[in-house]
Formats: sequence, C-alpha cells, structure tokens
Amino acid sequence: MNNLSKKEMEERVQQILEAKGRKALKKAKKIMLEDIEDRNLQAPLQYLSENWNDTLRPALMALSCEAVGGDAEATVSAATAMTLLCSSMNIYDHVMDRTKFKRFIPTLPGKFGAGLALIVAGLVTAKAFNVLYEHARKEIPPAKRATVSKLFQEFLMKMSEAEAMNLNLTRQGSGSIREKFQLLQMQATDMEACMKIGASIGCGSEREIEQLGRYGLLLGATIEIREDLWEALNYTLELADKIRDGSLPYVLMWAVNRSEKARNLLSTIAEKEKIEATDIKKVVEVMSETGAVDHVNKLSRKLINKATNTLAGLREREAKHSFKLLVEAQGFLL
Repeated sequence: MNNLSKKEMEERVQQILEAKGRKALKKAKKIMLEDIEDRNLQAPLQYLSENWNDTLRPALMALSCEAVGGDAEATVSAATAMTLLCSSMNIYDHVMDRTKFKRFIPTLPGKFGAGLALIVAGLVTAKAFNVLYEHARKEIPPAKRATVSKLFQEFLMKMSEAEAMNLNLTRQGSGSIREKFQLLQMQATDMEACMKIGASIGCGSEREIEQLGRYGLLLGATIEIREDLWEALNYTLELADKIRDGSLPYVLMWAVNRSEKARNLLSTIAEKEKIEATDIKKVVEVMSETGAVDHVNKLSRKLINKATNTLAGLREREAKHSFKLLVEAQGFLL
C-alpha cells in the first residue's frame, strides 16, 4: 500500500467508500425527503439531501461488520440511521459555530437561517430514530439489539458533550491547547460508534468490538486534525470567521501559545471591523514560521500509526486491509 501514489491511494479509497457506503447514503437521502408536505421545509431538506454526501461513516459500519465475519447487508438500515443522525448533528454544529460556508458551499443555516436549520435538524433526527426502530431492528441479530441501541444512545451523549465543550471553549476565547485537542478527539466519536455498531451487528467478540472502536476513534481524530489544519491554512476560506468568533483551529492555537509575534498579530486582526485577505495571508505565514504545521503533521502520523497498530490480531480479511488503506491515506492528504 505504501508504494501507491497519492492519486492511486485516493482512487482506491473512493472505490471502497462507494462500494461500502453508497447504499446507506442513498437510502438516507431518500428518507430525508419523504412525507414532507410543508413547502417551507421542502427546500432546505432538498438542499441537505443534495449536499450531504458522506459515504465514510456507513462504509466504516459495513467494513467493521465484515471484519468480524458478519454480513455487511445487515448494517444498511443502522448505517442509514447513523447517516441521518450525523447530518443533523452537523447542522447543530454549524448553527453553534455560526458557520455560513463549508468547503465554499453555504451551510444549511448559512442559506436558510439558523431557525429553519434547527427545525430541519430536529426532523432529520426523528427520521433517524424511526429508521433505527422500525427497520434496523429487523436486520440486527436479536441478541445484539439492546447493545446497538445503547451504542446509538452513547454516541448522541458523547456528541452532545462535545458540542457543550465547544460552546464553552468559544465563550472562554478558545480555551487551552489541551482542551482543544480533547475536543477534536471527542468529535471523532461518530466513527468510533460506527465501528462498534458494525462489529456488534456482525456478532464480534467484546475484544474485537473495543479494538475496532479504538481504530475508529483514532481514524476520526486524524481526520479532525486534517480538517483543522486545512482551516488554519485557509484552504476552506473559513479562517477569518474563526478568528472573529474566537474559535481558533488547534494548529493556530499552538502557534499563538509559542509565538508572541503570532499572538500580537491575532489580537490586532481580531479587533478589526473587516478582516482582509492580506490579514489572513499574514496569519498563515506567521503560523508557519512557528513550526505549527510540522507539529500537526507529526501528531497526525502518530495517530495513523496507533490506528494501524489497533488492527493487529484481527483476522486477515479484506476489511482489515481496507482499514489500513483508509488510515494510511490520511498521511497523503495532510
């Protein structure tokens, strides 16, 4: 796998995600739009359906089921419910962070307003639980239904705790580096849940379920770090809003903590009525001078190695090789 080029790695990853996650995503998109007669809700739900294209989480659930010898088809409805839940949690996150654009595309609250976005998020959450209890329970082995239900509840609790912590850090003015990194790890709990649920549906052993859950958490943390780095380098054009709101990316917090020059620059820019492109360029330049980018790349490599090591002891099935590829690919994307 290490001999693959960046393009080959990306193509292989995309093939895995499409093969293992597309079915549940397609089903989730369809359910988003079902039984909606109110025209005020139709437009934002259609927009959400068109722009929520996450195949990773349902793919992780399918692969973790296969990794313990289960049938991935048994995860489709549970993965559909998780896909719906993650889309609604994403909306809540954008409302709380006042994120108007993500990856150059308007977020749901950015396009339709926070109020309507929250209504849609609540509706999608309700649809997710309907799928879970009306459809997924029929596919899940009877002995594992209580376990899977508990895992969904734990996931929502952990995500709620992460959002509460995020809100508290924003009020404090970003908080400490340790707290910010802890938040990034907490925000990866969705992938941990997907792995545990998939392995449970596949009737994996307690050790296998915990092992795969650990992998999901480390993979998720690596992805969160990567997203954080892209924001700090302004690749997603969100850095000005982050500075204005006092919600700095981890890598920029690390730089500010170690450089008086970076600290003074951020303080000056945050007070400006309008943050210019030249200001952001200067922030990125000063941040890079501190070695913050190298620090994050080294941190990411450690997470990737730990995630790979968690797979030791799993039987040599195709799913295990897919997991290795998925996490190793993150090193190409940093």
